[in-house]
Amino acid sequence: MSRWPNAFFFAASLCILVGANWGLYMSLTHDFSTAPAHAHLNLLGWVSLSIMGGFYALLGKDTPLWLVKTNFFLSTAGVVCMITGLGLLFTGAATQQQLAPLIAAGSFAVIGGFASFALAVFLSLRVRLGARQAAPLTA
Repeated sequence: MSRWPNAFFFAASLCILVGANWGLYMSLTHDFSTAPAHAHLNLLGWVSLSIMGGFYALLGKDTPLWLVKTNFFLSTAGVVCMITGLGLLFTGAATQQQLAPLIAAGSFAVIGGFASFALAVFLSLRVRLGARQAAPLTA
């Protein structure tokens, strides 16, 4: 079995550790100005990467390695860039004009990661349907 599902789960676990501590910090300080960035980290980092890791572990075993790697690197780099930019923006550490390139790069990388994941799902479905059609009918 490929080690790539573990990479997705590892990245997801780092995201939820950071996200949970970030949420705790917001709660303790009563400063929820960065809540949108926190929510994006939990959704794009924890949830999406976990789903992708689960897919590759269970159904995507025949996905071409280049596609799995593309999915992983685009998705994780996108989350890091996007969440860093959003966090800095909502804290007021930098202006929207200064952070726009970082947030945009992260957003496009995340979308690219989702597109590569959709391709992996499509290829897996196509392989499974093709195998099913080629199998002889049994009573």
